Amino acid sequence: MRKALLFILLTLFAASAYAADVTLEELKSQISALQEQVNTMSKSVDKNEVHRIKDKVDMGIELRTKMDSISYDDVRALPGFANDMMGLWMRGYMINDSGAATAWDQYNMQGGNTPDGFNDAWVATYGNEFMAFMQNLVTQPDIQAMMQTPEMQTWFGTNMAAIGAAGTAAGFDMTSMQGQYMAGLMYFMYEMMSGTTVTAQQAQMMKTMFKHIEPRKYSTNNDSIFTNKLRIRMNSTVNENLSFTGRLVMYKTWSDATDVRWMDGTYKSMYMDGNAGAVPTDDKLHVERAYFVYKNDMGPIPYHFSFGRRPSNYGPGEELRNNATLGGSPLSHIIQWQFDGASLQFDFENVAEFLPGSFIKFCYGKGYESGWGSSNAMSANNGLIATMPVDDVEFFGTIVKFYDDDTYKFWYNYAKGFGVTDGFTGSVVMPFAIVGHDYNLDKEYDAFEFAPNYFGSSSRMEATTEMGDMEWHSFLAQGKTLGFEWFASYSTSKTDPKNISQNAMYQFMDMDKMLGSMSAKNGHSYWLGISTPELPFTGGKLGFEYNHGSKYWVAMTGAEDDIVGSKLAVRGDVFEVYYHQPIVGDRLFATIGYQLFDYEYSGSGSYLGAPVKVSEVNGLNAMMPVTDKVEKIYASFTYRY
Repeated sequence: MRKALLFILLTLFAASAYAADVTLEELKSQISALQEQVNTMSKSVDKNEVHRIKDKVDMGIELRTKMDSISYDDVRALPGFANDMMGLWMRGYMINDSGAATAWDQYNMQGGNTPDGFNDAWVATYGNEFMAFMQNLVTQPDIQAMMQTPEMQTWFGTNMAAIGAAGTAAGFDMTSMQGQYMAGLMYFMYEMMSGTTVTAQQAQMMKTMFKHIEPRKYSTNNDSIFTNKLRIRMNSTVNENLSFTGRLVMYKTWSDATDVRWMDGTYKSMYMDGNAGAVPTDDKLHVERAYFVYKNDMGPIPYHFSFGRRPSNYGPGEELRNNATLGGSPLSHIIQWQFDGASLQFDFENVAEFLPGSFIKFCYGKGYESGWGSSNAMSANNGLIATMPVDDVEFFGTIVKFYDDDTYKFWYNYAKGFGVTDGFTGSVVMPFAIVGHDYNLDKEYDAFEFAPNYFGSSSRMEATTEMGDMEWHSFLAQGKTLGFEWFASYSTSKTDPKNISQNAMYQFMDMDKMLGSMSAKNGHSYWLGISTPELPFTGGKLGFEYNHGSKYWVAMTGAEDDIVGSKLAVRGDVFEVYYHQPIVGDRLFATIGYQLFDYEYSGSGSYLGAPVKVSEVNGLNAMMPVTDKVEKIYASFTYRY
């Protein structure tokens, strides 16, 4: 701009110089005067441009630096013999069916110098533990019943000679039924684990065996994990009828720069549209919110509609512990999941003065797009697909604020998901993969193929099946009494199953049904919180929260930004106490807090698989870690302007 003005003035000056005779000194003086005029004009223009930009776009910054210290207590996982057996098997080092000695199979269980088909190091480390497990296994009624099925009796008849030889070599009493069962199970395992593809019959036996494995317990700590969370807020107003709101977010772990993590059985280990920017990854900016709002009146009733990326997390209920009015739409007890969609709201306080602040809002969101970049986009295999067709997942909701006089507020939120699938598009690092083979296209897998993830490669996830519908109801009361701010929320969830997942891993791990059943399941949760007035001397605020979730409780709150995972999705109890200390008013404040997660049932936050009481978890449930209790101490500084 400055160069352009200078060029124009110099051009005009040059033209006038030709019209009259001037001396060199006069020219220098005039050029100097022109330069001063250009500088003055440039400053004026710059100020006007900045003023116009600020009139159009208002921006704000929030930066939170946080430290979490986390202790996981009594985590359930596979014991060493089962964990190492799975790892060696999938890598081809567990079973030797060649008959010849290998680098890892040169001896037999009795100490002889001939190979017995099993990994020597594994036998030396876990042989006694494994034999004790097998002796207990053959006494179990479900194992004995499986041994008596026609399919297993046929298998026994076909392999009797090999079973007898294996039993004799292992020193079993082949004259007893228990000895025969022991020998049969041992040979069945040998045959089953000779390759990484197992039949449906073998897979069923493997699952039944794993159900009788007693998980080990262990504790682990992350003494300190630091994160930075940056939010850039943008607001633009065209006039009283039309405006725009946006929010960009970066959520980064110190010294980390990757989107994907190892799968730990929870949503926070998966990178998806619904939780992008809510789980710490790298330094990319994510669009957390971006939507326009058009306002007008319909007679005495104001209304507005909106399209874009929705403000669908950090809604009512989250204000106290975050020390902010965060402005999300759905009640945060049931929905904290990022959506793209639309809304339409009608305000009623003009026609119902006894209900100040009242409104009703209708919301729509897209949870999964099946026709873009997925195997369902063009109907895989030229339209002859071996899995059920998957359509889009759509969510509809209604939010009602019955009353809001700035002191007391009463809310209700109803939400329903139609055609909820067995997964969302995203990426994750899986320790191993299971591929199903459906030879006769009857949608039941005839064989399962296991493949280890040698190099920690990330893989794409997507849905295979429409599982059914889900719905939620949530009620929230908020208030301020004697300077204390408080809230109380009660919510319910319900599943409506229609199909079984075609995901091979879910089928193998008994997670192929909504909450483990083809019948509807109801869950509930309650959530309470209170914060003190500003305390004497410090001016800080002390707060306490408690929430409880039942066995079948399911919440769509995977975009809660807690590193442990969504506390509002817990099937069990969560206790939290925190303290906010202002440093520079509300522009810079410090927070310290403590949380105790006490899980009563497994699978918190997931609608796949039956919830299992943590104290009754078995080896099949513990193929992914199952946490009993988590304690967390956190501290943060938040800059907000």
